Amino acid sequence: MKVMRGKFVNDLLESEKRKVRYEFLTLRNRLDALNISSYSGMIFAKICELPVYQKAKTVMFYLSYGSEVLTDPMITSSIGSGKSVVVPAIASPGDAQMTAVKLSNIEAANQFVYGVRQPEIDEENVVAKEDIDVVFVPAIVFDVNGYRTGYGKGYYDRWLKGVPVEKTVGIAFDFQVADKVPFGEFDLPVGTIVTEKRIIYANKIKKN
Repeated sequence: MKVMRGKFVNDLLESEKRKVRYEFLTLRNRLDALNISSYSGMIFAKICELPVYQKAKTVMFYLSYGSEVLTDPMITSSIGSGKSVVVPAIASPGDAQMTAVKLSNIEAANQFVYGVRQPEIDEENVVAKEDIDVVFVPAIVFDVNGYRTGYGKGYYDRWLKGVPVEKTVGIAFDFQVADKVPFGEFDLPVGTIVTEKRIIYANKIKKN
């Protein structure tokens, strides 16, 4: 009976996530390239205000895809300022684990998995998560408590396990922040969310 109830709860949760994912992805895809570029620049200006970014020697960005917040200028600027930048990479489609890989420049991200750019993975450029000072996390939607709905493959939730929440920063357009999103026991929140309009310290909200 418990197994059946657990499956029902999981199915209901996934159904709710699919609805939220569709709603906010549809909204995001309506943005034109000019707004995406402008808002992304405003987001990076706020990122530069964060002490966790200012002090960081090694930062992890994602390589933006589709209508996501643009990260190429953020990556280029961070490398130019002397920071070491790492990005997520997956060995092959179907691989359940994500790897953090050092990126020397944008041009080095010349491979594609699931249509997303990534650099080649080799022993010399793999970086341990313990050596990363701040991780910038994408999502289709966040809530004010830091929980997120992504594309549904669970890569970030698996990879972020064990990463201190104060090192995690979600970046999104402001309309991608909801009061609440559906989440389960394996979903991990971020500590901070940065949009073009505000910085939300989600970890402090949860403590109050």
